[in-house]
Amino acid sequence: MKTEKTFFTQKNRSQPECPRLAVTLGDPAGIGPEVILKALADPKVTNNCEITVIGSPSLLQTTYTQLRQTLENQEALVDPEHLSIVDIELDKLIEHQITAGVGTAASGAASFAYLEKAIAGTLAGEFDGIVTAPIAKSLWKAAGHDYPGQTEVLAKYAGVERFGMLFVARSPHTDWLLRTLLVTTHIPLCQVPDTLTPELMSKKLDLLVECLRVDFGVETPRIAISGLNPHSGEQGQLGREEQDWLIPWLEQERLSRPKLRLDGPVPPDTLWVKAGQAWYGSSIQDPTSQIPNLPDAYLALYHDQGLIPVKLMAFDRAINTTIGLPFVRTSPDHGTAFDIAGQGIANATSMKAAIQLATELVNQRLRTV
Repeated sequence: MKTEKTFFTQKNRSQPECPRLAVTLGDPAGIGPEVILKALADPKVTNNCEITVIGSPSLLQTTYTQLRQTLENQEALVDPEHLSIVDIELDKLIEHQITAGVGTAASGAASFAYLEKAIAGTLAGEFDGIVTAPIAKSLWKAAGHDYPGQTEVLAKYAGVERFGMLFVARSPHTDWLLRTLLVTTHIPLCQVPDTLTPELMSKKLDLLVECLRVDFGVETPRIAISGLNPHSGEQGQLGREEQDWLIPWLEQERLSRPKLRLDGPVPPDTLWVKAGQAWYGSSIQDPTSQIPNLPDAYLALYHDQGLIPVKLMAFDRAINTTIGLPFVRTSPDHGTAFDIAGQGIANATSMKAAIQLATELVNQRLRTV
């Protein structure tokens, strides 16, 4: 097992080379170790990047040994001995409290330590991006780390105030790429109307436009912007937010951004019709070409408005991407799944997609720069 006590020597990025990705173990009591072992066994995932796992080699080896005994179909697993691993040495008392399927403050503390190390190395130039396995926010809090999630830790340590959660998924039916940015994230639904402001909307739209250009090479995107109320307020009969500020804000944005195509505010119940058509397709060879005015991205106003359709279409392959950071960060869009940890049945599709997308985004940024 190739473990590292210190980070690698910084490389000269003027030379073309594979993207260097740090992959964190996430909560070691969850399915993170399993989906990493499965994902890194796939050469289609690893051939185009250099991967370093950030975690505890002993815990990863334990998971590997257990899974080899559990997997009935002998699904491919990479042997940790063949991985490059930055060893985050845990206090023995903490490590002994970590058991697959049982999330504790100890496993929460470990997952936070893995993320801290990955961020430090990336900011120092040893890595081009981070792929994070899932953590449990409640266990972070139990371990004394009071953050809403990994996104906020990444933004704080990177020193950025403008950031967002972009969810990306590629359709297995049509190869179409779904991109959805949330304006508000982990807040109670009752706080959404008061949190939404023209200023916040402009900040998120700025982030989305910049991300589409830098990370995806889309220079003049079409962006669909959701309404807040049913039927986008029905001319004020079902809510005043659209009439009072959302429509005026959108009209001003159209004037100040003439190269963009901004649709909306689209009623939330019809916002995702074209996305569903593009995702599932039909018998024609290129169904997306037959959908008029298909958006390049969607701007959803709150968490469930954006993520219910994303998870309905792409539950096992959606990727959470933090935009606004000075480096690439992706993560599978699923949780720790403590209830199935250690059983060998976790689906690694989203982790594979997260690593592949991180590789693509790093390459795109290098081309853009």
